Amino acid sequence: MGSITRLHERPRPAPLRIASDEEVLTAAGEVIALGTAAPAAVLVEALVRSGLLAMSIPSDFDGADVSNGLIAQVVSQIAQVQPAAAHALVHHFRALELVRNAGSEEQRRSIYLHVESGERLSCGGVGEHVASQRYFTDGIGFRLSGALEAASLGEPDWFAVLANSEAKVLSLLLVQRGSTRTELVPGSQPARYRLDEAHVPADAVLPLHKDALPLSQSLGTILLASAILGEKRQRLAADLALWRGGVRSGERPWDERIGKLQVDTEILAALIDRAAVALDLAQVNPTPAGVSDAFRSATALEFAALPAGDRARDGDRLLAQLGRTLLTD
Repeated sequence: MGSITRLHERPRPAPLRIASDEEVLTAAGEVIALGTAAPAAVLVEALVRSGLLAMSIPSDFDGADVSNGLIAQVVSQIAQVQPAAAHALVHHFRALELVRNAGSEEQRRSIYLHVESGERLSCGGVGEHVASQRYFTDGIGFRLSGALEAASLGEPDWFAVLANSEAKVLSLLLVQRGSTRTELVPGSQPARYRLDEAHVPADAVLPLHKDALPLSQSLGTILLASAILGEKRQRLAADLALWRGGVRSGERPWDERIGKLQVDTEILAALIDRAAVALDLAQVNPTPAGVSDAFRSATALEFAALPAGDRARDGDRLLAQLGRTLLTD
């Protein structure tokens, strides 16, 4: 099977090659230093140049393969100054986790090389972990049918889409930017793009391996919670600054409000660390027990990260999902 190729190439800044945890934190610090007012285009260029987009590539493919805890730390820190950039990174790394557990070694190596050159991925189907799309034989490739949305900081180079074949084989399809019509969803943050039917070359269809979905879902949950944690920490810092500056108005006593934010951040930070370690172990040795532990930890984290307004809608579903992982072990 041939390597994944682009329809066109365009100049881009040469990314740094990250090889250690210290280099990851240094690169993240440079992105964070751009501050809250940096335009999206500047952030995209900085992220591409930083080398952070490739930090989760496995060591078997000459990547840094940093821990999930460190990726979570980077996402959380960036979320404190640029929430849209942090949420776009969540989708990029969730897509890369699907790549880790899909296709042939040659296919994986090919897309990793694209990412190392600074290209960005986004998961099609914002917030979804299941396939709602179908793909069909179309000449020497395949045709992806059905519209969906994908979130990204600027239009991504690749849309990573879960879809079922005519024979109900679940695969990861990598849809190249420019190969299908995309439309920006007005007012979305991070930017969301709608895409419709697309032709996908055969070498850009990667059948999923066992455990690909729970591992990718677990990472996505960890990183989304990390982005939420960063935003909560920023809110806590802002409230403390207002209090110290003499502002006293509010819907509830300030000590209670600030105390709740502190408890929320402590709980999220602890659960993120627990889930990240469990996922590290499952990636290295994907035993059924290890994958189940990672997924269970991520599900508990997802429940804890729910905004209060979403508990009534999603809380029971997550609790039932968590209970099933315990009852079926």
